[in-house]
Amino acid sequence: MKRVVILLHDCQRRRGPSNYLIHALAEVWRTSGLDVSWVYGIRDRPEADLLIPQIDLTHLPDDYVEFIGSYPNVVNRHVVDISKRSFSEHLLAEDDDYPGPVIVKTDNNCGGRQERWLVLPRYRFLSWVYRKALPFAVRALGGLARQRVLDEYPIFNSLAEVPRGVFSNKALVVEQFLPEREGELYFMRHYLFLGDHTRNVRVAGKQPFLKRAACVGVDENLPVPAELTSLRRRLGFDFGKFDYTIHDGKVVILDVNWTPASPGTAEVAARAKRALAGGVWSMLGDNRPAGAGSGR
Repeated sequence: MKRVVILLHDCQRRRGPSNYLIHALAEVWRTSGLDVSWVYGIRDRPEADLLIPQIDLTHLPDDYVEFIGSYPNVVNRHVVDISKRSFSEHLLAEDDDYPGPVIVKTDNNCGGRQERWLVLPRYRFLSWVYRKALPFAVRALGGLARQRVLDEYPIFNSLAEVPRGVFSNKALVVEQFLPEREGELYFMRHYLFLGDHTRNVRVAGKQPFLKRAACVGVDENLPVPAELTSLRRRLGFDFGKFDYTIHDGKVVILDVNWTPASPGTAEVAARAKRALAGGVWSMLGDNRPAGAGSGR
């Protein structure tokens, strides 16, 4: 029996259950004849035919990089950084001559919240101060230019409207705002993949900053643009999710993620599970036992 080990950061255990897509995929793998186990931290080194890191941080810590490197077969082996600066082609500097609207984001993934959650896990009071009191004080006293965590990404009509100090804040980036829009609706596309299995969908919402919970699905089984497969090869991704738009006929990458959440409703999550689960066999050399489903 082939063994799949899913590696999480030791501090992720303290956060309790999380709604990662990998949990749903693991259910399918078990019914398909795989031995699936979870390991928190790098104190132990279980044997594995396939190691799947699910470290929910923007930068993979050095000791985890070393640990992952000791395994012969690893998903996303060469992906160690998913910051905006690692992939974005639409970053702006303060003195750029750009006339259109812009958006301010955190360089770290997911609004920088994961680093906030994991920074002081062993000291409850200090962790509370960091997660609750400090962000409030920063917002009250320093405004956007002093923030390291953003719940929403603010949009400005021009570079001139971006608050002073934002460009010198290494936790933030400023990008061209290149939405996909039809009438009153804004659209975002999600390209999910595992090995040779993919799922590409489009969702819609009424706000320019689209949050998945406030969106509705409008298109399924879209063709995957060549720009996405090229980016995936360049970054070394085997498993993950790329968020993007089509603006004036061009692909605009918004975000890359190596620990995708379970998407939308239970029905939508089930579709994603069916579409992607079978991709694990391509990562295992397609050594599929007789009777095992593809997950499609």
